[in-house]
Amino acid sequence: MRIERNIGDYVIYAEDSVVNALKRIGENKSGIVFALDQSGRLEGVMTDGDFRRWVTSTSHIDLSTPVSAMCNRQYLALGVDEDYADIEKHFDARVTVIPLIDRLGHLMAVAFKSPKELTIGRHKIGEKHPAFLIAEIGNNHNGSLELAKQLIEKAAEAGADCAKFQMRNMATMYRNTGDAADPSEDLGAQYTLDLLARFQLSEQALFEAFDHCKSLGMEPLCTPWDEESLASLERYGMQAYKLASADLSNHDLLQAMARTGKLIIASTGMSNEAEIRAAVKVLQRNNANFVLLHCNSTYPAPFKDINLNYLDRLSEISGGPVGYSGHERGFHVAVAAIAKGAKVIEKHFTLDRDMEGNDHRVSLLPDEFRQMVQSIREVEEALGNDDPRRVTQGEMMNREVLAKSLIINCDLQKGQTIQADMVEVRSPGKGLQ
Repeated sequence: MRIERNIGDYVIYAEDSVVNALKRIGENKSGIVFALDQSGRLEGVMTDGDFRRWVTSTSHIDLSTPVSAMCNRQYLALGVDEDYADIEKHFDARVTVIPLIDRLGHLMAVAFKSPKELTIGRHKIGEKHPAFLIAEIGNNHNGSLELAKQLIEKAAEAGADCAKFQMRNMATMYRNTGDAADPSEDLGAQYTLDLLARFQLSEQALFEAFDHCKSLGMEPLCTPWDEESLASLERYGMQAYKLASADLSNHDLLQAMARTGKLIIASTGMSNEAEIRAAVKVLQRNNANFVLLHCNSTYPAPFKDINLNYLDRLSEISGGPVGYSGHERGFHVAVAAIAKGAKVIEKHFTLDRDMEGNDHRVSLLPDEFRQMVQSIREVEEALGNDDPRRVTQGEMMNREVLAKSLIINCDLQKGQTIQADMVEVRSPGKGLQ
């Protein structure tokens, strides 16, 4: 479900003409407009279907007729403060759009059964579009802008749609300002802080890497680990954001991302279902466009713990497209996720798995990523659709050669009744099947 609070594209004044209402429906591509009086109160609803019924029931069609004369006044409306779960209960095959009004009847928002088509740059994310494939470079550049650019170039050659990085402000993000030598931290934390400090790219270097992505036709994406980094990425003009699994319960950062109005791709590793649902409520409450990624945050993730079947449940929770962020070895699980409905795939990417750093060992090499892309595109093509079964051209040719026909086994006289013993079944299948 999607709650749209910017309702300008969906409203028209009741005294305005039918032809202008039709123009508005064509512009918003939702098949509906809401007719308001001068004070903003909802008077009626006009859909494509309402227009067709009006046209077929009137002898004189005048498109300058006011919308109020033909709009549907028998509509379902709910309170704008209704709980999301209660609103969703009213959707069915017939009801896909619900106006949300205040206690005086003013239209305040519109609830849509399905989320609108999500976009990142020139890429669309949704049921009818190819999966969006992310090469997660993260910090695998090991602090080198030159290596970052090589990774971007190899990812583009492998067929990635996007190269993703990470940005963090060490001084404000960590309680000890990111001091790797802090004796109060254990050795694991000290090691991680040391790697992060040494393998960070400067803000300017990251922006240069993003520009390099664009020059190669790829979308740049970045995970801000704190609000200061988010502000920096906003200054750059990032078109979408990735939320790390570790921050799914960080509602302050989640709300800050949602306020940007940009698409959020959020990983769900390390979280239980209650935490996932709580994050979804935060995103919905802030009218965010988002994609949830199923994820197991173990490096590498054991196959027994991945549970791809959860993608179905995750889709129900989010009410929109879902994807998969994989930390297991190889890429066959990511390909399988496509068959389960994933529309975003994220896999770590490196040029050398023996390099220093936590992510290199669970990353794909360029040729492996290329094979994954090819396999995913083949599976997408093979999935096809759920239309009624038809015989393909190739099958028709084989059917003529291999199938059988009904043939007559005697000289048939004009007017003679055909009996069962006169008919035999023989190949080829060029006759009566």
